[in-house]
Amino acid sequence: MAELFLPVLSHFLNGNPWTASDGRLRYRVVPSLAEVEADCILTAQVWEGPWAYEFSQIEEEKIFPLSEAGLKVLRQWLGDWREIITQRPHRTMAEDYERRVAPETDPRIEEVTNVKKN
Repeated sequence: MAELFLPVLSHFLNGNPWTASDGRLRYRVVPSLAEVEADCILTAQVWEGPWAYEFSQIEEEKIFPLSEAGLKVLRQWLGDWREIITQRPHRTMAEDYERRVAPETDPRIEEVTNVKKN
């Protein structure tokens, strides 16, 4: 399988998040910057599609160092998750819809809605 795409280190060092997909794998990577470079981290979350972040249950969240080495380990972790999700049986749209998170029950929806309103 092809290597998962992640932006270069400077993308995250500039405080930019990254959300992407590969097959049914969905993932989000958010940097947390600190004054001391060794304290900078990447927080990654994975879930199975087809739904967007706001409507999905996060399957795992993991923290990585914000460094070239951290990106390498993150890429491997995402690749492992891609394999896990790819091996799952395909669901019907009705089954996927049942797994969808209801907006009124998920606090992440309010966060996204408030950002869009401001």
